[in-house]
Amino acid sequence: MKEIKILALLAIIVGVIYWGVEPLAHSIFNPPKAPADYKYSDLKELQVSLTGDAKKGKTLVENNCSACHNAKTPENELKARNAEMVMGPDLDTMGYLYAPEFLTAFLKDPLKATMLHEKLKGKEDTYQMSSIAGSLDDQEIADIVAYFKSIAPQSMTDREVFIDACSRCHDIKYDGINGIKGIKVATPAPLVQSYLGAPAPDLSTMYRSKGEHYLSLFINDPQKMLPGASMPRLGLTQQAEDQVLAYMESIADSKKQERESLGIKLIIFSLIMAILAYLWKRKIWKDLH
Repeated sequence: MKEIKILALLAIIVGVIYWGVEPLAHSIFNPPKAPADYKYSDLKELQVSLTGDAKKGKTLVENNCSACHNAKTPENELKARNAEMVMGPDLDTMGYLYAPEFLTAFLKDPLKATMLHEKLKGKEDTYQMSSIAGSLDDQEIADIVAYFKSIAPQSMTDREVFIDACSRCHDIKYDGINGIKGIKVATPAPLVQSYLGAPAPDLSTMYRSKGEHYLSLFINDPQKMLPGASMPRLGLTQQAEDQVLAYMESIADSKKQERESLGIKLIIFSLIMAILAYLWKRKIWKDLH
């Protein structure tokens, strides 16, 4: 009976620390942040809510975007497409990856939409994507976004989403996405550093080091989590972001299911051994109590 009391006391102490002290300490060192905003409400004045015409959008894209953007580039042929060595992303998955609220704002003011307007103040001309707001009205922008939606695939694998959304800057060497072999990162690392002020890190183990909650907020709004961050806001839909995180987890923690199933087995084994040890102890020492 004495042992049961000691065990109960330890359980209470551990419970207080785990559910009381630890969350308090975490909240002090990591103040709560506003949840991710997939409607990009801070860009409301730039957003276009008009219904677009995909056929008209196709013509507009051909006349305004095709000089820097392809409809699709095979994975093994990623290469720079302008003199500055910055690759313009393919357009065929835009409608799948990016929230329409973000896309319309981005077309009108790319720097503000990506949150680079402060970082590139005074050198805005270095940003490769130019605003087309001066040459197109809101209806035409809506038409372009409608066209992107019309040519977007119905589904994409997690890896495909990561490649189109992230591999223009980031390595993930654990899966062969790097500048040496396999799928090449589209923009050379030295250029990324000079362009954005910091090198783009390899993301192979980023999921395990930062965790899903931090990364989901960071991808949605880098400045919220790390003021002054070099990474631009991507403008992904929640679904696309979830797929990016799922892919990063599969690479960083490929043994997760195996580890968790083994952990359950070890807990069951430990409980059985603890019960046997207790019964054995009672049998041996019963005459002394």
